[in-house]
Formats: sequence, structure tokens, C-alpha cells
Amino acid sequence: MTLWQRPVDWLKAHPFLADAILALVVAALSVPALWSHPTGTDAANYRSPSVVGLALLLLGSVPLAWRRVHPMPVMALVFTGVVAYESFGFPTNNLPLGAFVALYTVAAHCDRKRSTIALAASAVGVVIVLATARWKVDVGTVVSNTVTFGAAWLIGENLKTRRAYVASLRDRAEQAEATRIEEARRAVVEERTRIARELHDVVAHSMSVMIVQAGAARRVLMQRPDQATEALLSVETTGREAMAEMRRLLGVLREESDTSAALAPQPTVRNLAALVEPCTEVGLTVTIEIEGEPRDLPAGVDLSAYRIVQEALTNARKHAGPASAKVVVRYRDDALDVEVSDDGRGASSAPDGTHADNGHGLVGMRERVELFGGDLTVGPQSGGGFAVRAHLPIDAVAG
Repeated sequence: MTLWQRPVDWLKAHPFLADAILALVVAALSVPALWSHPTGTDAANYRSPSVVGLALLLLGSVPLAWRRVHPMPVMALVFTGVVAYESFGFPTNNLPLGAFVALYTVAAHCDRKRSTIALAASAVGVVIVLATARWKVDVGTVVSNTVTFGAAWLIGENLKTRRAYVASLRDRAEQAEATRIEEARRAVVEERTRIARELHDVVAHSMSVMIVQAGAARRVLMQRPDQATEALLSVETTGREAMAEMRRLLGVLREESDTSAALAPQPTVRNLAALVEPCTEVGLTVTIEIEGEPRDLPAGVDLSAYRIVQEALTNARKHAGPASAKVVVRYRDDALDVEVSDDGRGASSAPDGTHADNGHGLVGMRERVELFGGDLTVGPQSGGGFAVRAHLPIDAVAG
């Protein structure tokens, strides 16, 4: 970016150069007046141009280049130059511009105590200038100087207050964002731990079944080899499923959690009817449709599908209001599709697909679906209501 392309942005990116240009402008507006020739009755009262006058002009303007780096010292130098120049009786010029800028800078960049001291010092300087003025001082002159310097101080104070307010808003927004990210991370960790615990139960149950079947095969191996073969095949199938679930367990579990979980098998898609009654009690009518030929599913997929439906219906009970919901379970050759939709209040859902109460149920759904390499779609429906659609592959599980 060059100065000629976007001058304002360039000056903001180079504050010292911007202040140096300001100092040069003030000097350029002030120095020529030293050689002006005042007219009128007070013309003889002014001093003639000299090196002292030029030095005071430069003292009242050049330090402005460092105004944001050293606000108080710059103001002291600038006011000294301005007051001395006016008091010595050199021709009046635009040098007071530097004093206005210096006072404004202190008010905008220093704390209230130093800002108040600067205001008091500027008042003393104005009094000295008016008391030693070579021109006629009247009420209008006193009022205009008071208003001008007071306005410079007030503008700086207001800008400082606004900057502090914006900074506080930014800090709060950053803190809120950090808190949201931490809560989301914690929700993911908790959900993964819960999923891992459930998979642990599934694997443990499968191992128990394998032990029982292996024992049965051993007992009938000699007398009834056909039954023994059937039992061993069942052991092999159960072992493959348990191994697949164990791989997922190792991928999800990050640290040891609850070791007291029961070893009983978890609910499955066949138990979905048990979820309807609690919904009916709160005014949500639920229907369940099964498409395709129902069959035994890998335990992890079966459990995850049940939990997704359970969480989706829980959200519908909370947010849909008086409405109806439909659960569709679709058996495919290589996948299981689950869809839960309602016709309730669409406004109860946020645009990003999360409900307005900032719950973590959808986080858990997404974790379960991603665990099996599936897809999850959640969000408001075009005709109203909310829908959750999950696609859970099966072929990768059995391998």
C-alpha cells in the first residue's frame, strides 16, 4: 500500500510520519507570520523578526512529531514555545494550533490525572498570553480561548473513553469466544468419554458372549460337532464385531474414565418404541417408520443410532413446542440411515444448526456419526420445523 493509493490507511500505518507531517504543517502555517507587518494602532508594539522568534516558532511546532510517543514532554515544550513567543510580542500567527494539538494528545493518550494537570497548565499559559498580549483583550477573546482549549481537552477525553470502551468490548468478546471454545472442547471430550464407556460395555458384553459360546462348543465338540461348529462360527462373528468396536474405543478414549460401568448390553434400534411414550406425555406426537428389511446390526452402530434418535427427540421435546415428530429408520445394504424431523417452531433453532439453549446434544451426535465415518445433517426445514439426518456406514464395521 502506497501513500497515493489510500492515504488515510497509510497514515494510520505510519503514525510517526503522520505526526511529523502535522508538525511540518503547523510550522509552515506559523513561520511566515514572523515576517508579517501588523497594521493598525498596535502595529508598533510588535517585535521585529529575529532568531529568537524563529527558535520559539520551531519549539512550538516541531516537537509535535513525537506527540504520541511522549505526550506530556511534547506539550510542555510546545506550550513553552507558544507562550514565550506571544509574551515576547512577536507578530501573532497560527502557532496556537500546536498548543491545541498538544493538549488534545495528552487528554486522548494519558490518564485522567495527567490530563487534568495538562488542562490546568494550559489555562495558566492562556492567562499569561492574555496578560502580556500586544493586542486588545476583551471578553470575546477570553471566551474564545477558553472554549477552544476546553473543546480540545474534551474531544481528547471523549476519544480516550471511547477507546477504553471499545477495548473492553473487544476483551469481553475475546473472553466469551475463548469460553465458548473451551466449553465446546470440554463437551467433545465428555461426549467422547461417554461414547467410549458405552463401547466398552458393548465390547465387554461381546467378550462375555464369546466365552459362553466357546465353553458350549468345547462341551459338545465330540458328541455334537455340528452344534460346536455353529457355536464357533458365532464366536468368530462376535469376535470380529468386538474387534471393530475395540478399534473405535481406542480411537475415542483419551484417558481412563468411569471404571464402574455395568456390563449389560446397551439399547438398540429395536428399542425405539420406548422413546415414544415420554414424548407423548409432553405433547409431542411421534411416529416411527421402518424402511428396508430389519436385521442385526453391529453393536456400535445399533447403539449410536438409538442415541441419535434419543437426543433428537429430546431436542424436539425442548424446542418444538406442541408438534408432531417422525422417526425414519432406513436399512440399506451397506449403511443405516436415521432421520428425525418435527414440524414445530423453526425459530427455536439457530442458523448454524444448534438450538438456542447452547446445549451439547448435537456435538454428541456429530461425534457418534464421525466415529463410523458417516454423515450428519442438522438444521431447520424449509417448511418449518427441525430435522436431524444421520448416515451410518455398516460395511466398514464388519471387516
